[in-house]
Amino acid sequence: MHSVGDSEQRRGIPRLVSSWDPTKLQLSPEEGFLLSRIDGHTSWTLLRQIGGLAPEEVDRCIERWLSEGVVEFDEDKPAGAEVPATVEEPKVDAGPIDYMSDPRIDTSLDITPELQAQILEFSASLDKPYFELLDVPRNADAKQIKRAYFSLSKVYHPDRYFRAHLGDYSVRLEQIFRKLVEAYELLSDPNTRAEIEKSMGAMPEPEPEPVVQASEAGAAPVRKLPPRKLTKRQTLERLRRHFRLPPQILAERKLKASQFFDAAMVAAKRERWHEAAPSLRLAIAFDPWNDAYRKRFSDILSRHYEQRAVKLLDSEDGSVDPSDKSEALRLLEEVLIHRPADPEVNHRAARLALEIQELERAMEYAEAACELCPDSAEMRITLARVLRADGRRERASTVLKEAARLDPKNEEVQAEMQKLRRSSRSA
Repeated sequence: MHSVGDSEQRRGIPRLVSSWDPTKLQLSPEEGFLLSRIDGHTSWTLLRQIGGLAPEEVDRCIERWLSEGVVEFDEDKPAGAEVPATVEEPKVDAGPIDYMSDPRIDTSLDITPELQAQILEFSASLDKPYFELLDVPRNADAKQIKRAYFSLSKVYHPDRYFRAHLGDYSVRLEQIFRKLVEAYELLSDPNTRAEIEKSMGAMPEPEPEPVVQASEAGAAPVRKLPPRKLTKRQTLERLRRHFRLPPQILAERKLKASQFFDAAMVAAKRERWHEAAPSLRLAIAFDPWNDAYRKRFSDILSRHYEQRAVKLLDSEDGSVDPSDKSEALRLLEEVLIHRPADPEVNHRAARLALEIQELERAMEYAEAACELCPDSAEMRITLARVLRADGRRERASTVLKEAARLDPKNEEVQAEMQKLRRSSRSA
C-alpha cells in the first residue's frame, strides 16, 4: 500500500469495503462526517478539502481505516470517473390525482390540471437540499447535474409557456426556475459544492414515521417502528445525517457566510458584479438555509455574466476577436437563464449571434425580443437582418414593413429595404 504522503494515491478514490460493520467503529462526530463522505466517487484530494477536518487529520483517518479494512483503495478507478446517469425525464402526467379537490386548480388556464398539480407539488418542495431538488445522488458528477437541470427546465422554464394564460402559476414557475438555476449553479462550481457538502453535515435527521399497532382491548395503541434491514447506501446516508457538524463549527460557518454576504453586498452596491457573485456563492454554500442570501443570487449572477459579456465586446478600436464574441454570446445566454423575459438581452444576443453567423440562435433570440417588445422597430430590423441572412427574403420584407409602420422616419428601415432589394435582384 502506498504511504499517505504519496501524491499519486491522493489523486485516487477510496471506497468503503463491502463487508464493513459500522456498529464496531468508535468514531467522533468529525470522523463520522468524514467517513460518510467516502462514497467510491470522491477523490482523496477532495476529501481533504470537504472532510471537516484538517488535511493531515483526514490523511491519518483514511490511513487507519485502510489498515483496519474499513476502507479500500480503488487502484483501477481514475479520479473523476464518470458515474452512470440515473436521471430520468420528468413526467407531466404521473398517476391519477383528484385534481378537482384542490381549489388552486383552475381549468380555465392554458395549462392542464395535471401540470398545475405537478407545479404545486414541486413548488412545495423548494426547501429541499439541492441534490434532492434536482433528483440526483450526492455523488452526482457535473454531467448528471447538468442533465438533471436541463431535463427539469423543459417542464418548468417560464419561456415554455410564453403568452399562455397561467394565472398565479406564472409566479410559481418563476420561483421554481430560479431555484433550479440556483441549485445548478452552486453544484456545478467545485468550490461551492465542497462547502455545501460540509453544510449538509448540519442537517437534522428526519424522524421515521411510526406505525400504530393495536394492543389489548381497551388499552392505548402501542407505537412501534417497523423493523427493516438497511442497504449499504441507506446506512451511508444515515451516517451522513447522524454525524453532523459540531455546533462550534456550524457557528463558524454561519459567521463566514455572513462575512461573504456583507462583502457581496458592498461589491454589488458599487456594481462590481465580478466580486459580488463569487462572494455570494460562498455565502450560500456556507449557510444554504439563509433565505436572504438566496433571494439576491439570481439577480447578482445575471449582472455578473452581463458585465463579463460587455467587457469582452468593449474594445477601443472597435475590433473584437471572434472567439471573444462567441464567449460573449455564451455569457448573454447565461444571463437569459436568469432573465429569460428581458427583451434587451434577447436583442443583444440576437445581434451577436448574427455577427458570428449563428443564424439559428440569432433567429430564436430576435423572435423572442420582438414578442417581448412588439412596439420596437429596432428589434424588428434585427429580425429582418437575420431573415435576410438566412435567405428568407419574403418574410424579411414583411417584418421591415411592420418596422416602417412603427417608426416611419427610421433611416435604418429604408437602408435595410434597399439591401433586401439588391439581394433579391442578385439572387
